Amino acid sequence: MTTRNEPGPPSRDEVLQAARAISVESETLAGAAGGRAAAEAMLLACESHWIPFEGRSVHLGLWRAASPARATIVFQPGSGSHALNYAIMAGLFARAGFNVVGIDRPGHGLSEGPRGHCTIETALAVGDAALAWARTQLGGPVVLMGSSMGGMLTVFGLLSGSRADLAVAHNFLYPAKLASMRLRAWWIRRHRTRPYPLNELVHGFERLSADPVIGRYMTQRDDPGAAFALSAPSIASLFSFRARGPAHQAPTLVLSGTRDPAIPAWATRVFTRWSGLRHYEYLALRGAGHLLFHDHVAEAVPAITRWLEAQLAARLALTGPELAPGNDAPMARLTTAAQRG
Repeated sequence: MTTRNEPGPPSRDEVLQAARAISVESETLAGAAGGRAAAEAMLLACESHWIPFEGRSVHLGLWRAASPARATIVFQPGSGSHALNYAIMAGLFARAGFNVVGIDRPGHGLSEGPRGHCTIETALAVGDAALAWARTQLGGPVVLMGSSMGGMLTVFGLLSGSRADLAVAHNFLYPAKLASMRLRAWWIRRHRTRPYPLNELVHGFERLSADPVIGRYMTQRDDPGAAFALSAPSIASLFSFRARGPAHQAPTLVLSGTRDPAIPAWATRVFTRWSGLRHYEYLALRGAGHLLFHDHVAEAVPAITRWLEAQLAARLALTGPELAPGNDAPMARLTTAAQRG
C-alpha cells in the first residue's frame, strides 16, 4: 500500500491514454500490429495483476498467448518506462504463442512507490518475484527478458541467480567494471540528492526514434506512468552494482542494433564478454537503433521468436534428470553456437 504522504500511482486509464498515443498513433507500431484496430486490441488485451512487495503493490501486465502458450516471457522495460508502453511487442509475442508478463518496477507505471525510485537490487528482487508469479500462475518454461535498462537487469539477474529457463537481453553495460563509475557512485551517495533526468543519462534521448509520434512522446514527457527522471540512489546503485555468476545460468540471447547511438553494439559485446555470463549467443540487428521494440519491433520479435523456438525444441529433446534445475550440462549443449564477443 502507498505510505503516508506518498502520492499514489496514476490510474490505469491515464496510463492507457499515454500508451495509446504511442501504440495506436505511431505508424511504425500500428503497422507492425496490422493496423490501428489491431494495435488498440493489443493495448486493451493487457490484464492487470498486482503482487505485494515490501509493503507496496507492484503491477504486472499480462498478455495471454493467442494459442496454448509455448512459454511465458517476463519482461523488464527500459529506463523509466512501463509495461503498457510495450503493448505491440507483447501483442506480437502473444500472437506467436507466448504469454508476456510486463513488470512495472516500483515507482513506474501502475506500481506504487516514489516516481523514478528503484535501485538495481530492488528491481532484481521484483524481477524474481515476477518470475515466481509467472511460474506459479501460468506454468511452463519462463523466459527472463529486458530492453535497455531492462537488458542490463536481465543479465544482472542471471549473474545474481535468477531462475529463468531462458533469457533475452537487449543491450548490456556493466558500469561497475570501471573504477571511474564506482567512484561516481560513491560521490552520488554522498553529495547528490536531485534526480537524474533521462536526457542526462541516455545519450541523445530525445532523438532516439525516427518515428515522429514516438519522438514527440520522448520530448513532451506527458506520460504519468513514466519516470522521466530517476532518483540519485537508483543511479548510484546502477553504477556500483556487481554480482558473481552462480553455477546455473540460463541460455541467453544478447542482442543489439548496429546503429544504436545510446548503447553501441560494440559496448554490449564487450561488457557481455566481461560480465562472466556463460552460454550466450550474440545477435546484431542490422540497421536497428536503440528503440528495438518500438522503431524495429517488426524485425526484432520474429528474430527473438526464432531463437526461442530453437531453444524450446532443444529443451524438449532433453528428458529425465537432465532438466533438473542447476544442471549446466544440457544448458551448455543448447548454446554450442554461442558467440563470445
